Amino acid sequence: MSDMSGTFTETVQNYFTQCRELELMHHDKLTETSLLIMEKVVKNELEEELPEDLRLLFVDKDTITNSVNTSHDVHNQRIDNKEDDIVTRVGNSKESYISQILEGEVQRNRHRVAEINHLLENIRDELEQYENLDR
Repeated sequence: MSDMSGTFTETVQNYFTQCRELELMHHDKLTETSLLIMEKVVKNELEEELPEDLRLLFVDKDTITNSVNTSHDVHNQRIDNKEDDIVTRVGNSKESYISQILEGEVQRNRHRVAEINHLLENIRDELEQYENLDR
């Protein structure tokens, strides 16, 4: 069970590493595209009219960069949180399963000891009966 959960956790961590790499690629592409759009907005070369709230983001390079970086940070935080959630749940499931197995073993052993004690009592009773018959 530990090997299975360890392998699964490793696989999950590899997938989330890939997600982070994809998010970084998305961040780079978004930064590049945003800066190109900003240049076009500044030069009034934009083919389509932008909504006013979006146009306010393209005021200067710092505003665009901060917005894109904030988005990147939020995405990375969500990826990290989801990875932590999955890894924690796998660990908790493993521990719970092992605890259930151990509890089952304890109960089975107690049952077996009680059964052996009962058998010993029966043998003692029979022995006493044979001793009483011989007298």
